[in-house]
Amino acid sequence: MKALRLCFIGPADNVTTRRWVEWFAARGHEATVLTVEPAETALLHGFRQIDLTMPCGGRKVGRLVSAVRMAATLRRLKPDVVHVHYTRGLAWGMLLNRFHPYVVMPWGSDVLEEQGAFREWYSRRLTCAVLGRADLLAIPSEYLERRVRALLPAPPPIARIAPGVNLRLFRCGLDVRPLRERWDITESRRVIFSPRLAQPFYQHDRIIRALPAVRDQVPEAVLVVAEQFADRDYVADLRRLATVLGVADQVRFVGAIPYPEMPLWYNLAAAVVMVPRSDGLPNSLLEAMACGAVPIVNALPQYAEVIEHGENGYLVDLERGDLADTLVRVLRDPGLRQRIGQANMAKAAHVADQDSEMSRMEDWYFRLAGPDRHKAGVGERWGVV
Repeated sequence: MKALRLCFIGPADNVTTRRWVEWFAARGHEATVLTVEPAETALLHGFRQIDLTMPCGGRKVGRLVSAVRMAATLRRLKPDVVHVHYTRGLAWGMLLNRFHPYVVMPWGSDVLEEQGAFREWYSRRLTCAVLGRADLLAIPSEYLERRVRALLPAPPPIARIAPGVNLRLFRCGLDVRPLRERWDITESRRVIFSPRLAQPFYQHDRIIRALPAVRDQVPEAVLVVAEQFADRDYVADLRRLATVLGVADQVRFVGAIPYPEMPLWYNLAAAVVMVPRSDGLPNSLLEAMACGAVPIVNALPQYAEVIEHGENGYLVDLERGDLADTLVRVLRDPGLRQRIGQANMAKAAHVADQDSEMSRMEDWYFRLAGPDRHKAGVGERWGVV
């Protein structure tokens, strides 16, 4: 196998981006991330980042200058393949040169209007241009593919590839006693885990509002709220809400959870709840499934791709008050939790294995880089799915 020079454009401070890049660096490829959201040096494992941030001149001017610098940096680096991981802002610099080949993996917030994808008057045109000129779109879900096809009359080739889950890290049977001791969660407590970003969009408040009804039937229930990328005003509102509802002693705000600890929380949880207003197909859901968790999620069509209601999780209608009733059912039935947990571990291994997903992406990189860079024996495996 010949090593490739791979260049990635996206937020280096995002763990999903870093995991992706680290996988290819570990395979021996030369990996560079161009970013305006740099990671701490201690988090760079096997790859380098080039910070293109321009702190002066205001946000929009800085964004433009960073995009120009990105285009110039690509010309200097001459990578074999560029992979764009976030199709806004810095990625728009791809339009300033004619570099090929490049791959785009759109995130939900890139293309879903309900997530603010096109809030600026110019962003739809620029995003669609970056997507439309790509040599390949790597899209993790059927739902996102439909939304992208609605934006592009004649899209480039599309491959169904997701970041996947590190199944060696996210697995069942981990020792959660240290978490219980640190956060005063005794063995008798039944943990409800809300892992998404601590921002209004993710509606942790809806879970807190369901807690009094849950407590009436499952008094040992305790809600754990993660505080990733926290909106401090919103978190303060959540704390006040818990106090007003009389459930403050049953809610733990545990701060920003380091990524290596996430499998422990999924193992500890009797139920994992995700009820954002909209979503892509979040990797956190697949990671929870790999740990044998019971997902209770908002009844969004994209979740239905991996969650079959009542079989390996629950799709709830927040407006009908389904959340509290579903939580009670799951918390009170250990047999149900075991059955669903086993189904989810099997499903995650089948549809979300990181090594499998990244191997398919690697095949595409070699194909895009040109005939002289192909892996030996790839041959018949090419195809768009």
